Amino acid sequence: MAPATKGGAKFDPVAVEQVEWRAQRDLGARVPAAEPTDADGARASDGEPSGGEAAWGLGGFDPPGRWRRWLRDGHPPRFRVPGDVAITVVEAGDTGSFAATAAFGLHLPARAEAGFATLPGKPGWRCYLTSVGESPAALATFADGPIVLIALDATAEAGRRSPAHMALLHRAISDATRGGAGVIGARLDEESGEREAAAPLLLAGFEKAYRCPSWVDAGLPAS
Repeated sequence: MAPATKGGAKFDPVAVEQVEWRAQRDLGARVPAAEPTDADGARASDGEPSGGEAAWGLGGFDPPGRWRRWLRDGHPPRFRVPGDVAITVVEAGDTGSFAATAAFGLHLPARAEAGFATLPGKPGWRCYLTSVGESPAALATFADGPIVLIALDATAEAGRRSPAHMALLHRAISDATRGGAGVIGARLDEESGEREAAAPLLLAGFEKAYRCPSWVDAGLPAS
């Protein structure tokens, strides 16, 4: 039986991590050169088979990495939208502030900005930017079919429980559900020691699922 969220949405960890692979590939991260295969060893799309169930199956994340996958189903957000927080949907060609904010918020060097600047307008990606006080915050989702991942959550400088972070989460989840998302995912570094990082996800309806495969550790941080 396929695992399911508390809301009853069934999900396949292999399919979720295939979407993670595609997002990390767009980000230019160091990920396996070929796309992961499904549990039967079949290609997910046009990539070459790369390990089948042994590397990607429900029991085969061997070894698991430090990132924990969090999942929710596609119901609209049920928490209150923080007032007076303006969210900008970043369009192609208007990427400078988004790229700089994402790199800064993820504690990455300035050279990472070039990769982030390519995301707005790219198929599957939605990029958001906001600013409350002196701390700008950015967030980006990547959608592939019914699976939507919060691929970048660069809000640490603004504060995990800040109005900016909660407003970004609310807008991203709302857009995903309106777009037909069946499962929405995020991930957190369980070894970062940042206890407050999970609180907004819990408020937004996410729940702990499983440890991501170890190759995710070498990719770009999600938060």
